[in-house]
Amino acid sequence: MRMFRKRFHLILITIVYSLFTYSCTTVDPPKDIIDEEVDTNVESSAYTIHFNIEKQTILGLGVEIQSDRFGPNYEPSDPINGIPYDLIPSERTRLATDLASGFRYLRIAMGLWFRGVTDDQKNFVERYPGQLDLIKEMMEQANMEGISLEYWSPSPYWKSTYNLLGGTLRSYDDQFLDEFGDALARDVQYFIDNGVKVSTWGLQNEPFNGDGGYPMCFYTDENYFKTFKAVAPKIRAVSPETEIIVDTKNANFGALGNMIRNDPTIPQYVDSWVYHRSGNPSESVIEGAERYLKETLGKPVYQNEWAFNGVQVKTIDEEWRMVDLAQSIMNWMTFVNSPKWYWLHLLKPTNDPNRFGFGLGFYRRDDDNNFSQHADIAKGTFKYHWPNYNGIAGFMKYMEWDSKRIHVQEDSIRYDQRIMAWRKPDGKHVFVMTNRSSEKFDFVINLDKARSFVGHRYNRDFVDYQLPTVSGKSSYTIRLEPYSIEFWTEEDDLSSVMSETSSLFKANRTGNAVSIEGMQIGEIIEIYHLNGQLINRIIADAEKVNVPLTTNDIVLVKTKTQTIKI
Repeated sequence: MRMFRKRFHLILITIVYSLFTYSCTTVDPPKDIIDEEVDTNVESSAYTIHFNIEKQTILGLGVEIQSDRFGPNYEPSDPINGIPYDLIPSERTRLATDLASGFRYLRIAMGLWFRGVTDDQKNFVERYPGQLDLIKEMMEQANMEGISLEYWSPSPYWKSTYNLLGGTLRSYDDQFLDEFGDALARDVQYFIDNGVKVSTWGLQNEPFNGDGGYPMCFYTDENYFKTFKAVAPKIRAVSPETEIIVDTKNANFGALGNMIRNDPTIPQYVDSWVYHRSGNPSESVIEGAERYLKETLGKPVYQNEWAFNGVQVKTIDEEWRMVDLAQSIMNWMTFVNSPKWYWLHLLKPTNDPNRFGFGLGFYRRDDDNNFSQHADIAKGTFKYHWPNYNGIAGFMKYMEWDSKRIHVQEDSIRYDQRIMAWRKPDGKHVFVMTNRSSEKFDFVINLDKARSFVGHRYNRDFVDYQLPTVSGKSSYTIRLEPYSIEFWTEEDDLSSVMSETSSLFKANRTGNAVSIEGMQIGEIIEIYHLNGQLINRIIADAEKVNVPLTTNDIVLVKTKTQTIKI
């Protein structure tokens, strides 16, 4: 182990190291390097957190749910699949309390994943019994606020194709659009009547698409503007608190933005401008910030669909993608002052060709019998996909809703090393740092006064691995390992943290179980796969406990103050 300036750090790291060598695995533990002697071989940069300079309110993160299936025909007779429907009851609960917990908004794709239609084909309803109740139950268990209701296609009556696939609206005359607006307002009311808050509403997902083999509706800029002008006031009337977004294409920067700005009656109905820049490298946000912030009319700007496409999955390293995902969140919020950020899918099926780039995890449908792929995922269950999940998980845990971003002054703006800081509603502070490179990097963090922080590391092997506390100084040098993300959370009292940390446990594999010694009765023990999937959670009823295992893989054993890899 490297030498630390402070004896506390040396003692703590020695203890952690000895515990890891106790385990039966040959995998090296992570090296927790804080306030080391200067190493001229490690690149560094200085960052000053200005606690007195507040920026935007961070409202939270959103995600889409695939509650129905792709095709085959987009007719009422299509087979039924989707989540939570396809999951067994215990996995539905785990989906809500583990994977979805931390998201504020659930994106509902009208006409695609939510596509049941009324008898007159003018409105959407659930396509199979219980679809909406299952969504609502998951949201309640995950403590989500509401949905983002966005159209992939209007219902068939309004389409030029009389179908969810392809086409555009049948007409753009005033009477037709007036009736169309009434229908879309009824869709909003349908969710409200069923106890689901409509937090956000969007006229059309990617209006520049018209025929892609799944439900779409093509709008020219002129037709979108005319439709929005007729419909948006009706949405505002039926649900005044609902955020109305425009338009996932070029938003404020494009021709549509000019039309909206030139009509004094319309800007009052635009609450946010949204973009789809899925999979673009995180530095593209830095380079494009001036364009994104051009003539916004004082409205927020954010992206509401982000994932990796198939080419990126095949050609870009998984660890790089994991960190780049985290940096996308940070860069949109830092350079565009975005209040929100959306990932694409909670889960994708094990037979979906886009699953590796789109899903935070994979689940197996009952009709998928191909166990040559994802043999470890049983029917009705799901597993986390670490390159995506590990990149976002820390934000869901440590970036609380309604936090205030605070300004960080950077000596130089680096594309591979990013930083962001915020003040939580309880007044405590958090800063997150990333290292999207194959070399270690030192962050020299300057504060306004002496403060104490506890670190939490996320990388390909660890989810929320707790690092030693830093305390008693107003400046720290924190070394990030290659391809890692670290969240540093402010603590009030270092002595209490040190006291908790001093009672460390030991863990060892014994057959099909983990034997854990040194526990406090009532302490929670969690065991995870390296990809973040929870295997077991128990409450210690003795100082020594045995936790059954059903895997021979390396696992993480976690308590509140310690993580061991065995």
